[in-house]
Amino acid sequence: MTNEKSWGRRILSALNLILWLAFFTVLTIAGTSLTDHMIKSLAVKEDIRKADVIIVLAGGIDKGRYLSLISSHRLLRGAQLYFEGRAKKILLSGGDPKKMGVAEATVMAQEIRRLNIPAADIIVEKRSRHTHEQAVEIKKIGESQRWKSILLVTSYSHMKRSLMVFEHAGFKVYPAPADPHEKYTDDPLGRIRLFKMLLYEYGGIIYYKVKGWI
Repeated sequence: MTNEKSWGRRILSALNLILWLAFFTVLTIAGTSLTDHMIKSLAVKEDIRKADVIIVLAGGIDKGRYLSLISSHRLLRGAQLYFEGRAKKILLSGGDPKKMGVAEATVMAQEIRRLNIPAADIIVEKRSRHTHEQAVEIKKIGESQRWKSILLVTSYSHMKRSLMVFEHAGFKVYPAPADPHEKYTDDPLGRIRLFKMLLYEYGGIIYYKVKGWI
């Protein structure tokens, strides 16, 4: 009986410690500049030049099959570059990793056509499920089109990993980050959401290095 009480106290003490650690971790993330320091390490300087093609990486769709805010930011940046005459073609990349029933690139293509970009200038890659597969699939297309340089459009925090992946695939990459909304995040809840996103990117870079993809 005494042993059972002893084990019970140990478990309660461990749970109590875990809860306090979680509490202080959340406070640190929400109330300090931790995410600001984390995002600085992921920052990639914009380098806008003429290229063979503009590549826009999808960033998700919602259950109603509308573009997420992240995808919308990326698509808008890609369209701006196209209308500036930075490339004659724009490629939209993204499959259906979350099993929504439609490829993310297909939804982006539907939206970008509303901006009066000719269908002949739009290329859709809808087989990939993540960044590495996007580079692999686009490399296949690029070889047939003899692409050497690309203007790469993705989120500010996702650019470092994407840049390394596409350079590893053999492209000359000019980074063109979408609106860096991550840099504007200064509210506690926003920092917590951003921390999760940044943690995913740091983990992704480590995983990609282990796999030999960057």
